Amino acid sequence: MKSQQWFGLMALGLILLALAACAGTQPAISKAPAASGLGEKAANVAVLLPASRTDQGWNQQAADAMAAVQKERGFTLEVAENLGYDDITPVLRDLAERGFALLICHASGYQTVCPEFANNNQVKVAVVENPGAIGPNVSDIETQAQEVAYLAGILAARLSQSKTVGIVVSGEPPTWNFMTVGFAEGVKATDPAVNILYSVIGEAAYEDAAGAKRVTESELAAGADIIFGMGDGASFGMLQAIQEHNSQAKTKARFIDVIGDKSKQYRDVLLTSVLFDYSSLYRQMLDDIESGTFGKVYTMDVASGGVRLLDLPDDVPAEVKQAVEQAKADIIAGKIKVSAIGDAEGMRKRLDELK
Repeated sequence: MKSQQWFGLMALGLILLALAACAGTQPAISKAPAASGLGEKAANVAVLLPASRTDQGWNQQAADAMAAVQKERGFTLEVAENLGYDDITPVLRDLAERGFALLICHASGYQTVCPEFANNNQVKVAVVENPGAIGPNVSDIETQAQEVAYLAGILAARLSQSKTVGIVVSGEPPTWNFMTVGFAEGVKATDPAVNILYSVIGEAAYEDAAGAKRVTESELAAGADIIFGMGDGASFGMLQAIQEHNSQAKTKARFIDVIGDKSKQYRDVLLTSVLFDYSSLYRQMLDDIESGTFGKVYTMDVASGGVRLLDLPDDVPAEVKQAVEQAKADIIAGKIKVSAIGDAEGMRKRLDELK
């Protein structure tokens, strides 16, 4: 009887040990998804866009850059487009529930909702132009393109025959404000006699092509022969206004665009464009998620090549191209300092000072 009891106890002990061993392996399995993405590779990445991913502008630059990185690294990429500027919390929630480890909130209008969602749900997000929101779950992308806009200002001042250039913006977000100031400083540093016009289409009028056309026409009528336009979809209205103007006027006007290359369609009026290349920044962001160092400010600048001018047309004189290249070298060397002003009030004050 004792022998039977001993064998029974041994069997029970072996069963308990086996159960304990199985239980001990479960935590390692449950950790595999790592919903926060901290210290893990981001296997699922989403880019959230307010408009179309093929807008040849702001939205397409982000989508194309992340697609290029995805091709290199092989993670799952989803581009959520045409989200507008209303509350995108349902979209954020859906992506988080489906295990996306990084959400790129590619619009200044998402500056508040995305950090709040990230901190409440332990999901990694990247926002645009909101450095005050950074934390363990939030990184900020500073698209401070004032330096490259300064180069565009040099170009405009040297090529303007009417000595009047115009700025047309589809709103006053930090990105546009940085470039407005940079462009104006480049113009005035090159030729203080050049007059600068400044017009706002409306509040968050990023897709208002009709409004952009109307505002651009007014600046052309006031004598501007070069327009620096910041509009996303609204840019097409600016281009149309210039094309129609050129079909009737003796003095031809030209357009400096932002965030995209529209030279194939609008070669007749496009002078150059400010290009944003997010690819190296996105690579660094993914590396930081893997190393557990996510939650910082990533800045795009001329020195890194994150922002640059589209190659200038052949009809731009060699001495003008040389002046732009020299200014670029001086900016990188620190010899030229361009004001970094992102708030609308500060931007307007600086314009008044330059005028």
